[in-house]
Amino acid sequence: MTEIRLDSRLKKRTLYIFLVKTDSLFSRVIALFTKTNYTHASIGFDPCCNSLYSFARIYTALPIPAGFVKESTKTGLLSLSPNAPCAVFKIKVTEQTYEDIAKELQRMYLNKERYGYNYLGPIACFFGIPFKRKHHYFCSQFVAELLEKHRAVTLTKPASLYHPRDIEKLKGLELIYKGKLSELTPEKFGRHEPPLETASKQNTNVW
Repeated sequence: MTEIRLDSRLKKRTLYIFLVKTDSLFSRVIALFTKTNYTHASIGFDPCCNSLYSFARIYTALPIPAGFVKESTKTGLLSLSPNAPCAVFKIKVTEQTYEDIAKELQRMYLNKERYGYNYLGPIACFFGIPFKRKHHYFCSQFVAELLEKHRAVTLTKPASLYHPRDIEKLKGLELIYKGKLSELTPEKFGRHEPPLETASKQNTNVW
């Protein structure tokens, strides 16, 4: 059991939630049926979203296979959609929560072959049917479940029913950027707190 220190309960750190609608065919189909501004959700540790974690395509050119990935706005599919609409939200959490999420993301990435994409999840979500498989997620389900598991948010329905549009409505999230992906630059934010060491030493992957 993780020991919870007093300073970890009091000090606040920042996590960042990234939402985007790329130009891919899969993204356009999702947007057509869900009538939503964003079709993908990720979580990371810096406002420019150079290092993000989510469930998405593993290879840039192919929507399948998909799984747990480390992605960046500078590489992969995201780099091919400079005009894609996106939004960045920040959420303040305790340092203990921040550390726990960073460690879980590192553990998952080191064992990413154990995880898969919940292909039926988005379809079931569209019809309001909760559908969960062990070690399988779709992007917004993963973000919602991770935040709730570590007490960063309180969900009002099962995580498998969360679209990206539901993520942006989570209590505690604050919008800090909305616009084109290509204009998401460091100049928008100035200085920001560095990520924990456990989250910063991982290898970069792409969609």
